Parts: sequence; C-alpha cells; structure tokens
Amino acid sequence: MSRNDPIRLVVIGAGLVGQRHARHAFSHQDFDLAWIVDPNEARQEMAQQLECRWAASLEDVPAGDCDAAIIATPNADHLPSGLTCLARNWATLVEKPVAETIASGEKLVSAFEVAGLPLLVGHHRRYHPSFDKANEMISSAVLGPLISASLIWAVRKPDSYFKAGAWRRDSDGGPLLINFIHEADLMLGLFGPVDEVQAMVSSHARGSTVEDSAAILVRFASGVIATVMLTDAALSPWSFEGASGENPTIAETGISSWRIGCTAGSFEFPGLRVWTDAQGDEGDWSRPLKDETIEAAKVDPLHEQLTHFAQLIRGQVDKPKISGRDGLEALRLVEAVRTAARTGQPFFVDQTLSTSNAV
Repeated sequence: MSRNDPIRLVVIGAGLVGQRHARHAFSHQDFDLAWIVDPNEARQEMAQQLECRWAASLEDVPAGDCDAAIIATPNADHLPSGLTCLARNWATLVEKPVAETIASGEKLVSAFEVAGLPLLVGHHRRYHPSFDKANEMISSAVLGPLISASLIWAVRKPDSYFKAGAWRRDSDGGPLLINFIHEADLMLGLFGPVDEVQAMVSSHARGSTVEDSAAILVRFASGVIATVMLTDAALSPWSFEGASGENPTIAETGISSWRIGCTAGSFEFPGLRVWTDAQGDEGDWSRPLKDETIEAAKVDPLHEQLTHFAQLIRGQVDKPKISGRDGLEALRLVEAVRTAARTGQPFFVDQTLSTSNAV
C-alpha cells in the first residue's frame, strides 16, 4: 500500500455498531471496504450492497486482502480477533471496551505495542468538537477551578435489543461495560485520574444476571467529585447520544446529560450552555445568572474516527487519539465500579482489582 492508495479494510462483526462502521468505510475516501465478517449469513446481502465480500469467519479472509481491521464483535472476542489481526500485520481499530477483562486488554495492548502496529480504541465521543471546547474551558479555568460534575445516562433499550444477542443479558453485556465506559473515558479525558470509587448496582428492572442500573460516585485526584446515574431501563431525554444526535438508533433530544460546576460558572455538556454571573463578577447564590451557548460544529464522530484511523495508518499523526492504554484506563474504571458495588466498600485506585473481575 502506497501513501495515497485506499486502505483495504475488513469489518469484523456486523451488529449495530459494526454495520455503521461498514457503511462509513464504504463512503470514506481513505478506505476500500474489502470484507465484512459475521457468522450471520444474512449479512451477505449487506456485503453485496456495500460492494465487498462476506465471510462467516475471519479465517476465511486471506491475510493479503486487507491492510486494516475494525473489530466490532462481542467483548469476549476482542482479544482473539485482535491477535489474529496482529498476526496478519493489520492496523486495528477495536470497539470499546478494549477487551472483556483487564488481563485480556493488557495482552492485546502489549502485543500491539511490542509489534509497533497501530491500535486505536473506539471511544468515538472524543471526536466531537464539543469535547475539545469543554476540555479547553476546564484546562484554562475560564470559569474558575473545576469543582464537580453530575452525569445521567438513562434510556430504555427495547426488548428486541436483548433478543438480538443473548450475551447482552450476561456479565459483559450490561450498561456498565457497554454504555458507562463511554462516560468513563470522557470523565478521564476531562477530569484526569481517579482516586476513589463508590457504587451500587441493581438488576431489578429485568431480573437478568447483569445490572440494568447503577449509581456511581467518583473522586478524582484533583479533588473533583462526580456523580453518575446509569440505567438502560428508564425512558428519559438524558443521554449523551440523545444530546448529540450521534447515534441513529437513539432519538435525538438536544438535552444535555452532563452538568459541570466550576467556582465562577457552570456548563452543560455536550450542549455547552454556560451559566455565569449576570454582571460578570465572581457571583454567588444571591445574584442572578445569565446563560449563553457556545457553538460547536456537529460532526459524525464515527466518520471523524475513521479519518484519524487513516492518518494513523499512513503515519500522518504520531499517536492515536485514544490509545490501547487509554482504553485500558476506561476499563479499569468500570472494573473499579463493579468491585465497589460487589463489596459495598469504596474502591481506591491503589488497590489491586480482584481476580474475579480483573481476569
């Protein structure tokens, strides 16, 4: 492959997000969608529509047919498929979480690091311009030092979502590993490293073996405290996807799901509605507030992620926006939440994660 040749891509796994990746790759100027891999024979029709080949197994795809891969399979498959891609010298974008467990993630990330091959983790929300603007407001302290954050992710997933994959009702298919991990990555990107986690989970709504709801309290090394309410069983307008309109499966509401508080003002995220003292002074609770909304370009983050992936493969950028190590940090935060919920005790980051969750 020369620097200007299209990058021949295989998409492994054609579920909800895999189909989106495939369609974006088909229309992206930097990629040539070569293969779709999925055991469901019905995906042959999609492959025909997207003018590529279909295989039921990755073993059926010749190594020389592709330059890069996107792994969008169930979490437990990320390590074996990732290692197969590595053996074939394919640059790889692996959907979040980077792997099912921390131990598996370490194996995958370390293997790619040793080989010197690009590995990008699919935490696509960092590609929204609103993330960059929020990060700039926090780092510049234009609203004063950061104090707190309150996050809600509350949607009602339809019954068909769970019927489409039995794994979604098992240990790695709950909203902590599927949905909260996005919020975890954003929090780490905006607020920095974590000191302590407390949590409670419930499976009351569906009675599955995996949680459907969680309440989480996080203290960051900076002293910032964040609360998170998470559920995939409640109908509400509060979710990052609803606010941003990034996911065609989830109805857009335009209502921000984050509230971020600083000493001289606060703002909503991802909508960037900013509240400050009406007279432009320091302000306090006795004084009126004014609000204004900072404009941020609306993009399709999966398209932007693909563009970055192409730049990474071609050596046009030095490092991935979301590296394997970044993906591992988000996974560690999820596992810290699981441990805190299971034990009923605070989890401190200098503790060792228990074997039952970490391997």
